Order: sequence, then structure tokens, then C-alpha cells
Amino acid sequence: MIIPFSKYHGCGNDFILVKEEDIRSFDLQHLIVSMCDRHCGIGADGFMVVKTNPLEMLYYNQDGSRAPMCGNGIRCFSKFCIDEKIICEKSFEVRTLAGTKIVEHIGSDQFRVDMQKPLFEIDLCKIDQPIWDTPYKGMRLYTFFMSTIHTVVFVDDAFADIEKIGKEICEHEWFHEQTNVNFVQIIDENTIKVQTYERGCGVTLACGTGVCASAYLAHKEKGCASLLHVFMKKGALDIEILEDDSIIMQGPATKIAKGEFYVD
Repeated sequence: MIIPFSKYHGCGNDFILVKEEDIRSFDLQHLIVSMCDRHCGIGADGFMVVKTNPLEMLYYNQDGSRAPMCGNGIRCFSKFCIDEKIICEKSFEVRTLAGTKIVEHIGSDQFRVDMQKPLFEIDLCKIDQPIWDTPYKGMRLYTFFMSTIHTVVFVDDAFADIEKIGKEICEHEWFHEQTNVNFVQIIDENTIKVQTYERGCGVTLACGTGVCASAYLAHKEKGCASLLHVFMKKGALDIEILEDDSIIMQGPATKIAKGEFYVD
């Protein structure tokens, strides 16, 4: 059997996109793992199912686990919908498990997304202690919900090898659903670098919601500006923190491929 697919990336964070009607007869968990395999499949960090009427983004990690939302993913989702003529408007709403997001297509491959406000009053941990500002092996962790669960750690070199410590924090017993872990380096008051260990995926080249979480904390806790240019290993995003704490993300979405996946 054949499944039509498209592949996009946002700052190196890559995704497979399919329409809901094309995968209804398949075991979704098995299909996601197979298609996201980088050796025997297409290869991707994440997988998105496009639902219409109303427009909805169903996001999955490469291991098949569901995630509420993805910042780079929603830009790629939006570019796919424009390319496929599912939507024609410059501004539109996208439903997600993290709420309805307003997306604006600002020209070429650039999109602005209202990521809304971070949430701190949520149940994240198994043990009876506050997660916010918890010391961990000499580092200070900041954990909250930014369209999905994120932990921010400020470091001297964000682009160092973070796989071991990222995995350890991600899978710590504090987090009963695990956590994304963002390693943040402040360059100056207008610029930061971020590298993310994503739950269900591992180290990725970029994470949009993680960049939003990192920029918010850099502004609130480290005195950085409210408009930040954020570098990742394969690209950059612009993040603006508004006076009401809402967060606006702006960045690219790029089409890589369109084709057919063969399923036995």
C-alpha cells in the first residue's frame, strides 16, 4: 500500500506530514516509527497528521508518542497547508492539544505564531517538592509548560555534548511524563543560543517551543531584552515577549520532499 507524504524542516527540526484521510486504515503507532526511521524509512524528528474542518495539527514524536504541540512543527504544518491549498488566508487558527494557535504567514517561508503564555501551575513531578528553581548537580532547573513540558538550564556552552545529561534530566523521576530539556547560553542582551534534548526523540537541531521557553526565562530571570534572536545549530528564530507575558515566535518553514511511502 502507498501513503502520500511531504517532509519539511524548521531550522533543521524535520517532520513528516500526512493527511488524515490517507492513513485511516493503518496502525498509526507502527506507521510513525517506520516512517520516522532514518535508515529504513524517510527519517524525521516528528510526525504530523493534518485534520481539516476545523484545521487541527496532531503531533507525534518519532517514537510514536503524542505531544501537545511543536513550535517548529506548527510552522511546517502551516506551510504544508498553504502548499496543498488547504488554506488560503494570511492569518488562520490551528487547533492543537495545547490550545488553538493563531498563525500569520508573513511572506515567503516565514511565519509568526502566537504561542500564548507559559503556565507554571501544573502537576509535573512525582515527588513532593517544587520543580521551579530546583538545584540539580550544580545547575538550576526551571520547569514549566510552554505548549508542552520544558525544563531550561543556563550553561556556558549550549552547543556542547548534552545527550547524557539531557537524557538523565528528561527521564528523572520528578517528571512522570518526562520533560524536554533546553540548554541556554546567553551571548548578549539580545542574543542567546539553545540546544534541546526532546523527550521521545533525543537531541534535535532545533525546538521551537523550547526556544520560546528559553527566551522567556532569559528575559525574566537573566535580564535579556524582550525581543531575542535565538541561534540553534541549523538556523535561528526571533522571539518577542509581550507585556502580558504572551510569546510571539517568528521563523522559517522549508519544504524538503514530497513522495510516496510503501507499506507492506
